Amino acid sequence: MAFTDKDKMAMDNAAADAQNELVDMPDEALTPVANWFKKWHLKAGYRRLGRVIVQYAEKEIDAK
Repeated sequence: MAFTDKDKMAMDNAAADAQNELVDMPDEALTPVANWFKKWHLKAGYRRLGRVIVQYAEKEIDAK
């Protein structure tokens, strides 16, 4: 299955939705995670860091 322009648009829209959701997040919660990500993303890569951080997600969210 090929990655299409429709797939790219859906991912771009999801990224915009995610960014909009961060606006409501308090800086006290967001800044430490953003600094951690900035420190490691060039060495570890965003996909690996994504897997690491998802391990800390609340179990209720996983059920949705």
